[in-house]
Amino acid sequence: MLIACAVALAAIGACASAADDPAVSRDGIDASADSGRVDTTRPVALDDFGAPIPTDAQFAERVVSLSPALTEIAFAIGQGARLVGRTSWDDRPAAVRAVTDVGPGMRPNVEAVLATRPSLVLLYASPDNRAAADALARVGVRVVALRTVTIADFRRSAQVLGRILGGTPEATALVDSIDGTLQRVRDAVRGVARPRVVWPSWDAPVMVVGNGSYEAELLDIAGATNVFADRVEPVATVTLEEIAARDPDLLLAGPDRVNRLRESTPWRAVRAVRDGRLVVLDTAVIGRPGVAIGMSAVALARALHPDRASALP
Repeated sequence: MLIACAVALAAIGACASAADDPAVSRDGIDASADSGRVDTTRPVALDDFGAPIPTDAQFAERVVSLSPALTEIAFAIGQGARLVGRTSWDDRPAAVRAVTDVGPGMRPNVEAVLATRPSLVLLYASPDNRAAADALARVGVRVVALRTVTIADFRRSAQVLGRILGGTPEATALVDSIDGTLQRVRDAVRGVARPRVVWPSWDAPVMVVGNGSYEAELLDIAGATNVFADRVEPVATVTLEEIAARDPDLLLAGPDRVNRLRESTPWRAVRAVRDGRLVVLDTAVIGRPGVAIGMSAVALARALHPDRASALP
Protein backbone atom coordinates (compact mmCIF):
# COMPACT_ATOMS: atom_id res chain seq x y z
CA MET A 1 0.00 0.00 0.00
CA LEU A 2 2.67 2.48 0.96
CA ILE A 3 4.70 1.91 -2.19
CA ALA A 4 1.63 2.79 -4.21
CA CYS A 5 1.48 6.10 -2.41
CA ALA A 6 5.18 6.63 -2.86
CA VAL A 7 5.21 6.00 -6.58
CA ALA A 8 2.14 8.12 -7.02
CA LEU A 9 4.05 10.93 -5.37
CA ALA A 10 6.95 10.40 -7.71
CA ALA A 11 4.63 10.48 -10.70
CA ILE A 12 3.35 13.92 -9.71
CA GLY A 13 6.80 15.26 -8.94
CA ALA A 14 6.98 14.56 -5.23
CA CYS A 15 8.96 11.40 -4.88
CA ALA A 16 8.88 9.99 -1.41
CA SER A 17 9.84 6.32 -1.71
CA ALA A 18 10.44 3.67 -4.29
CA ALA A 19 10.52 0.65 -2.03
CA ASP A 20 8.11 -2.12 -2.73
CA ASP A 21 5.65 -1.65 0.12
CA PRO A 22 6.40 1.42 2.05
CA ALA A 23 5.91 6.85 2.12
CA VAL A 24 13.68 21.65 3.50
CA SER A 25 15.17 23.17 5.72
CA ARG A 26 18.47 24.19 4.16
CA ASP A 27 19.99 24.27 7.59
CA GLY A 28 23.59 23.70 6.64
CA ILE A 29 23.79 19.91 6.52
CA ASP A 30 25.98 18.59 3.72
CA ALA A 31 23.81 16.86 1.11
CA SER A 32 26.31 14.08 0.42
CA ALA A 33 25.03 10.65 1.39
CA ASP A 34 28.09 9.77 3.41
CA SER A 35 28.53 12.93 5.42
CA GLY A 36 26.76 14.67 8.24
CA ARG A 37 29.21 17.57 8.20
CA VAL A 38 27.98 21.12 8.33
CA ASP A 39 28.19 23.03 5.06
CA THR A 40 28.47 26.65 6.09
CA THR A 41 28.09 27.86 2.50
CA ARG A 42 24.36 27.05 2.50
CA PRO A 43 21.72 29.30 4.03
CA VAL A 44 20.30 28.30 7.37
CA ALA A 45 16.79 28.45 8.79
CA LEU A 46 14.85 28.16 5.53
CA ASP A 47 12.59 25.24 4.69
CA ASP A 48 12.22 23.80 1.20
CA PHE A 49 9.56 26.34 0.31
CA GLY A 50 11.95 29.12 1.31
CA ALA A 51 10.08 30.03 4.48
CA PRO A 52 11.87 30.76 7.76
CA ILE A 53 12.08 27.85 10.17
CA PRO A 54 11.02 28.89 13.67
CA THR A 55 13.54 28.20 16.39
CA ASP A 56 11.18 28.41 19.36
CA ALA A 57 9.52 25.10 20.26
CA GLN A 58 6.89 26.93 22.31
CA PHE A 59 4.55 27.39 19.34
CA ALA A 60 4.74 23.68 18.38
CA GLU A 61 2.31 22.42 21.00
CA ARG A 62 -0.24 21.06 18.52
CA VAL A 63 1.43 19.55 15.46
CA VAL A 64 -0.06 17.97 12.35
CA SER A 65 2.46 15.91 10.39
CA LEU A 66 1.59 15.34 6.74
CA SER A 67 4.75 13.35 6.00
CA PRO A 68 5.12 9.79 7.36
CA ALA A 69 8.91 10.11 7.52
CA LEU A 70 8.61 13.25 9.64
CA THR A 71 5.98 11.59 11.83
CA GLU A 72 8.42 8.76 12.56
CA ILE A 73 11.12 11.24 13.47
CA ALA A 74 8.81 13.10 15.85
CA PHE A 75 8.07 9.90 17.75
CA ALA A 76 11.68 8.73 17.66
CA ILE A 77 12.90 11.92 19.35
CA GLY A 78 10.25 11.65 22.05
CA GLN A 79 7.90 14.33 20.72
CA GLY A 80 5.04 12.18 19.41
CA ALA A 81 2.71 13.50 22.10
CA ARG A 82 2.73 16.85 20.31
CA LEU A 83 1.01 15.34 17.26
CA VAL A 84 -2.71 16.00 16.89
CA GLY A 85 -2.97 14.93 13.24
CA ARG A 86 -1.28 12.59 10.77
CA THR A 87 -1.86 11.16 7.30
CA SER A 88 -3.71 8.01 6.29
CA TRP A 89 -0.33 6.61 5.22
CA ASP A 90 1.21 6.71 8.69
CA ASP A 91 1.70 3.23 10.12
CA ARG A 92 4.85 3.51 12.26
CA PRO A 93 5.24 3.46 15.20
CA ALA A 94 2.11 1.69 16.46
CA ALA A 95 1.34 4.63 18.75
CA VAL A 96 0.63 6.78 15.69
CA ARG A 97 -2.74 5.08 15.30
CA ALA A 98 -3.99 7.05 18.29
CA VAL A 99 -3.37 10.30 16.40
CA THR A 100 -6.24 11.76 14.35
CA ASP A 101 -6.15 10.75 10.66
CA VAL A 102 -6.64 13.92 8.57
CA GLY A 103 -6.38 12.19 5.18
CA PRO A 104 -3.70 12.40 2.48
CA GLY A 105 -0.35 14.06 2.83
CA MET A 106 -0.36 15.32 -0.74
CA ARG A 107 -2.88 18.04 -1.61
CA PRO A 108 -4.24 17.65 1.91
CA ASN A 109 -7.72 18.51 3.07
CA VAL A 110 -6.98 21.87 4.68
CA GLU A 111 -10.31 21.95 6.51
CA ALA A 112 -9.61 18.55 8.08
CA VAL A 113 -6.18 19.76 9.15
CA LEU A 114 -7.58 22.96 10.65
CA ALA A 115 -10.21 20.97 12.55
CA THR A 116 -7.41 19.66 14.78
CA ARG A 117 -6.55 23.27 15.77
CA PRO A 118 -2.84 22.96 14.89
CA SER A 119 -0.21 25.49 15.76
CA LEU A 120 2.28 23.85 13.37
CA VAL A 121 1.89 21.74 10.24
CA LEU A 122 4.75 19.66 8.84
CA LEU A 123 4.44 19.22 5.06
CA TYR A 124 6.24 17.23 2.43
CA ALA A 125 7.83 19.90 0.24
CA SER A 126 6.23 19.15 -3.11
CA PRO A 127 4.83 21.73 -5.55
CA ASP A 128 1.49 19.98 -5.02
CA ASN A 129 1.53 21.11 -1.39
CA ARG A 130 2.29 24.77 -1.94
CA ALA A 131 -1.37 25.73 -2.11
CA ALA A 132 -2.01 24.03 1.24
CA ALA A 133 1.01 25.75 2.78
CA ASP A 134 -0.26 29.14 1.58
CA ALA A 135 -3.80 28.47 2.82
CA LEU A 136 -2.55 27.45 6.26
CA ALA A 137 -0.25 30.45 6.50
CA ARG A 138 -3.11 32.81 5.64
CA VAL A 139 -5.01 31.71 8.74
CA GLY A 140 -1.97 32.01 10.97
CA VAL A 141 -0.82 28.36 11.15
CA ARG A 142 2.95 27.91 11.03
CA VAL A 143 4.15 25.56 8.30
CA VAL A 144 7.49 23.81 7.86
CA ALA A 145 7.93 22.04 4.51
CA LEU A 146 10.71 19.45 4.29
CA ARG A 147 11.68 17.28 1.35
CA THR A 148 12.95 13.93 2.61
CA VAL A 149 14.26 11.81 -0.25
CA THR A 150 17.94 11.14 0.48
CA ILE A 151 19.78 10.05 3.60
CA ALA A 152 21.18 13.57 3.94
CA ASP A 153 17.61 14.88 3.77
CA PHE A 154 16.72 12.57 6.64
CA ARG A 155 19.63 13.85 8.74
CA ARG A 156 18.63 17.43 8.05
CA SER A 157 14.95 16.78 8.78
CA ALA A 158 15.79 15.07 12.07
CA GLN A 159 17.89 18.02 13.18
CA VAL A 160 15.24 20.54 12.13
CA LEU A 161 12.49 18.66 13.97
CA GLY A 162 14.73 18.36 17.01
CA ARG A 163 15.13 22.11 16.99
CA ILE A 164 11.50 23.09 16.44
CA LEU A 165 9.93 20.40 18.64
CA GLY A 166 12.39 20.69 21.50
CA GLY A 167 14.32 17.44 21.08
CA THR A 168 17.73 18.44 19.75
CA PRO A 169 19.81 16.00 21.86
CA GLU A 170 17.49 13.15 20.93
CA ALA A 171 17.65 14.10 17.24
CA THR A 172 21.44 14.16 17.34
CA ALA A 173 21.49 10.75 19.03
CA LEU A 174 19.09 9.36 16.42
CA VAL A 175 21.21 10.58 13.51
CA ASP A 176 24.41 9.33 15.12
CA SER A 177 22.88 5.90 15.76
CA ILE A 178 21.71 5.53 12.17
CA ASP A 179 25.02 6.76 10.77
CA GLY A 180 26.79 4.21 12.93
CA THR A 181 24.62 1.41 11.56
CA LEU A 182 25.22 2.55 7.98
CA GLN A 183 28.96 2.54 8.59
CA ARG A 184 28.83 -0.99 10.02
CA VAL A 185 27.03 -2.16 6.88
CA ARG A 186 29.65 -0.51 4.65
CA ASP A 187 32.40 -2.19 6.65
CA ALA A 188 30.69 -5.59 6.50
CA VAL A 189 30.45 -5.62 2.68
CA ARG A 190 33.73 -3.86 1.95
CA GLY A 191 35.53 -5.56 -0.93
CA VAL A 192 32.64 -7.84 -1.98
CA ALA A 193 31.86 -8.57 -5.59
CA ARG A 194 29.01 -6.18 -6.27
CA PRO A 195 26.06 -7.66 -8.15
CA ARG A 196 24.46 -5.47 -10.81
CA VAL A 197 20.85 -5.03 -9.78
CA VAL A 198 17.57 -3.45 -10.79
CA TRP A 199 14.94 -2.42 -8.23
CA PRO A 200 11.48 -2.08 -9.82
CA SER A 201 9.03 0.08 -7.91
CA TRP A 202 5.99 0.20 -10.17
CA ASP A 203 4.45 -1.94 -12.89
CA ALA A 204 2.57 0.26 -15.35
CA PRO A 205 4.44 2.23 -16.41
CA VAL A 206 7.54 0.32 -15.42
CA MET A 207 9.46 2.39 -12.87
CA VAL A 208 12.75 1.57 -11.19
CA VAL A 209 15.05 3.11 -8.60
CA GLY A 210 17.30 5.58 -10.38
CA ASN A 211 19.74 7.86 -8.62
CA GLY A 212 19.40 10.67 -6.10
CA SER A 213 17.30 8.79 -3.56
CA TYR A 214 17.88 6.96 -0.32
CA GLU A 215 17.14 3.65 -2.10
CA ALA A 216 20.00 4.31 -4.53
CA GLU A 217 22.25 5.15 -1.58
CA LEU A 218 21.21 1.99 0.24
CA LEU A 219 22.15 -0.12 -2.78
CA ASP A 220 25.64 1.35 -2.74
CA ILE A 221 26.00 1.03 1.05
CA ALA A 222 24.80 -2.60 0.97
CA GLY A 223 27.23 -3.65 -1.75
CA ALA A 224 25.33 -3.52 -5.03
CA THR A 225 25.60 -1.65 -8.33
CA ASN A 226 22.39 -0.11 -9.63
CA VAL A 227 22.17 -0.66 -13.40
CA PHE A 228 20.12 2.54 -13.64
CA ALA A 229 22.48 4.70 -11.59
CA ASP A 230 22.94 6.88 -14.67
CA ARG A 231 19.34 8.04 -14.40
CA VAL A 232 19.26 11.18 -12.27
CA GLU A 233 15.62 10.76 -11.27
CA PRO A 234 15.02 9.12 -7.89
CA VAL A 235 12.41 6.97 -9.65
CA ALA A 236 12.95 6.45 -13.39
CA THR A 237 10.36 5.39 -15.96
CA VAL A 238 11.91 2.75 -18.23
CA THR A 239 10.90 -0.06 -20.57
CA LEU A 240 11.31 -3.79 -20.14
CA GLU A 241 13.53 -3.70 -23.21
CA GLU A 242 15.87 -1.27 -21.43
CA ILE A 243 16.03 -3.50 -18.37
CA ALA A 244 16.69 -6.56 -20.53
CA ALA A 245 19.44 -4.73 -22.43
CA ARG A 246 21.19 -3.74 -19.20
CA ASP A 247 20.99 -7.39 -18.13
CA PRO A 248 21.12 -7.08 -14.31
CA ASP A 249 22.45 -9.96 -12.26
CA LEU A 250 19.59 -9.67 -9.77
CA LEU A 251 16.13 -8.14 -9.54
CA LEU A 252 15.08 -6.81 -6.13
CA ALA A 253 11.46 -6.48 -5.03
CA GLY A 254 9.06 -7.13 -2.21
CA PRO A 255 7.30 -10.49 -1.97
CA ASP A 256 4.12 -9.45 -3.77
CA ARG A 257 5.96 -7.94 -6.72
CA VAL A 258 8.36 -10.88 -6.95
CA ASN A 259 5.40 -13.24 -7.21
CA ARG A 260 3.83 -11.11 -9.94
CA LEU A 261 7.05 -10.88 -11.93
CA ARG A 262 7.62 -14.62 -11.77
CA GLU A 263 4.22 -15.13 -13.43
CA SER A 264 4.59 -12.29 -15.94
CA THR A 265 5.27 -13.27 -19.53
CA PRO A 266 6.57 -9.82 -20.56
CA TRP A 267 9.05 -9.75 -17.67
CA ARG A 268 10.59 -12.99 -18.93
CA ALA A 269 12.40 -10.82 -21.43
CA VAL A 270 14.71 -10.02 -18.50
CA ARG A 271 17.22 -12.83 -18.03
CA ALA A 272 17.33 -12.46 -14.24
CA VAL A 273 13.59 -13.16 -14.15
CA ARG A 274 13.86 -16.13 -16.51
CA ASP A 275 16.67 -17.58 -14.40
CA GLY A 276 14.86 -16.96 -11.10
CA ARG A 277 17.49 -14.52 -9.81
CA LEU A 278 15.02 -12.46 -7.81
CA VAL A 279 15.83 -11.19 -4.31
CA VAL A 280 12.87 -10.77 -1.97
CA LEU A 281 13.15 -7.60 0.10
CA ASP A 282 11.84 -7.27 3.64
CA THR A 283 9.25 -4.58 2.99
CA ALA A 284 8.29 -4.47 6.65
CA VAL A 285 11.64 -2.72 7.14
CA ILE A 286 12.57 -1.19 3.78
CA GLY A 287 9.99 1.46 3.02
CA ARG A 288 10.73 5.16 3.45
CA PRO A 289 13.56 7.53 4.32
CA GLY A 290 12.68 7.54 7.99
CA VAL A 291 14.08 6.18 11.20
CA ALA A 292 14.42 2.65 9.75
CA ILE A 293 17.11 3.65 7.23
CA GLY A 294 19.80 1.84 9.19
CA MET A 295 17.68 -1.28 9.53
CA SER A 296 16.90 -1.04 5.80
CA ALA A 297 20.62 -1.10 4.98
CA VAL A 298 21.10 -4.13 7.21
CA ALA A 299 18.17 -5.98 5.61
CA LEU A 300 19.39 -5.19 2.11
CA ALA A 301 22.96 -6.27 2.87
CA ARG A 302 21.69 -9.53 4.36
CA ALA A 303 19.65 -10.19 1.24
CA LEU A 304 22.57 -9.47 -1.10
CA HIS A 305 25.54 -10.75 0.91
CA PRO A 306 24.29 -13.11 3.64
CA ASP A 307 27.77 -14.48 4.26
CA ARG A 308 29.11 -11.02 5.09
CA ALA A 309 26.06 -9.39 6.70
CA SER A 310 24.53 -12.20 8.75
CA ALA A 311 26.29 -11.02 11.90
CA LEU A 312 25.04 -7.44 11.61
CA PRO A 313 22.73 -6.42 14.47
